[in-house]
Amino acid sequence: MVKVVLTSGTATQYTDGETEVTVAAKNVRQMVTALEAKYPGLGTEINQSMSVAIDGTILPDPFLEEVTEESEIFVLPKIGGG
Repeated sequence: MVKVVLTSGTATQYTDGETEVTVAAKNVRQMVTALEAKYPGLGTEINQSMSVAIDGTILPDPFLEEVTEESEIFVLPKIGGG
């Protein structure tokens, strides 16, 4: 199981306010799929408008990145800029 930390706004919308949730996954793609199954709409939201940070690094294309029970995983709103 991996622990995923969500922002309070995302947690309010999808997880009844739980900011830390756990799912079984070995990579980010499996994590997003498991989150979608457990919290309908959350996986789609992550794919469309969220970023994933693993161990302090925001990854531009994280879906094949491995995750473990020791991984520090945060799901954050994408940061705009230019």
